[in-house]
Amino acid sequence: MLATSCGIQNPSAKKQPVNREDIVINHEIAAVAKQKAVAVKGVEEAAAMAIGKELSLAIKVSGLDRFRLQSIREQVHDTVKELDPNNNVFVTTDKKLFVRLQQIEQQGALAQEESLQEIGSEFKEIIKDMGD
Repeated sequence: MLATSCGIQNPSAKKQPVNREDIVINHEIAAVAKQKAVAVKGVEEAAAMAIGKELSLAIKVSGLDRFRLQSIREQVHDTVKELDPNNNVFVTTDKKLFVRLQQIEQQGALAQEESLQEIGSEFKEIIKDMGD
């Protein structure tokens, strides 16, 4: 059975505002994390974003390696976690999250003060989706 509703929005589903002071994009850690992730056997491509102590990685795995997704994710997580054990590392192989993370990664490279809040909100949303 499918239940839908029209016009009723869940107030908790709105993006939570993020303070600008909290948004510090660490391009260096993200770049090193991408290199480490791609070095793992089976990973073709990676997208990464690091804001504060949270590091989010999306990896692209294809072919027969897709049968080993769980072990590849764990290996990437453990390898990247070694960079800084204090970071919260999130790894996904979801294709939609890969595209979203790639988009904010590109936005982050060109980020101006006004867009940092939007990037931070999207980053938090991606991390939330990785946990679902």
